[in-house]
Amino acid sequence: MEIYFTGVYNCKADAKGRIMLPVSLRSQMTPMLNDGFFVKKSYYDECLELYPAAVWHSELKKLDERLGSSRKDREFKRKFNDGLRKVEIDATGRLLIPKDIIGLVNIKKDVKLSPMDGHIEIWDLATYNGDVDSTPEEREQLAYEVNYAEKPKKDVS
Repeated sequence: MEIYFTGVYNCKADAKGRIMLPVSLRSQMTPMLNDGFFVKKSYYDECLELYPAAVWHSELKKLDERLGSSRKDREFKRKFNDGLRKVEIDATGRLLIPKDIIGLVNIKKDVKLSPMDGHIEIWDLATYNGDVDSTPEEREQLAYEVNYAEKPKKDVS
């Protein structure tokens, strides 16, 4: 299932782990509300990942197709599924994330929601800012390394 969320949002998490979702993001999620969502710790980054149920089920299918039951495969599955919980968005548009899951990535109060490959990353704002902070040259080099841009030109001045 292909789902693409748009928009990067600053939000607040309250003491109970509730995040009020912006109206424009909630409207994108409306078709998925009945099926619910899954949240887990990112395998690669210090953030949480929020998946619509249909997208999460397709991730599980990929895991089953690519991995077997060897010790390494089981170890990867365990780490990949770290913190996995089914979550819902309440009638007022709040996403409730259990405190122990929020604690996996040290989310405090200020939160950044960022779309990524059919799911939404949930970051502590300071961690997100540190992760995306870079110089123009570093961004250009990264774009080249992931084959998104041509090789950076050397400055000959």
